[in-house]
Amino acid sequence: MTFLELLNKVARVAKPAHLNFDPITDMDIKFTETDIDSLDGMIVVMYMAIIYGIPDEIVKDFTPETPQELCDFLAAHKTIEPESIEAAMEMIK
Repeated sequence: MTFLELLNKVARVAKPAHLNFDPITDMDIKFTETDIDSLDGMIVVMYMAIIYGIPDEIVKDFTPETPQELCDFLAAHKTIEPESIEAAMEMIK
């Protein structure tokens, strides 16, 4: 499982099904240049925090500009590591 694979699965859950979503393929692309708007981004960060066991008080004001910033933040604060994409997705049902 790569970080971008997981991020794209989580983003698809966060974004309403009837709206376009092109998977993110670059860790350095700005979220503003993707199909993830600010509300979707907030939900993605919240879901990723759940998946990696990061408390709300740590993540509440975090607004990454790129997938790499999100990945670095998660690596620095995680308390758990998801076993697989499927296991991660079960955590945010």
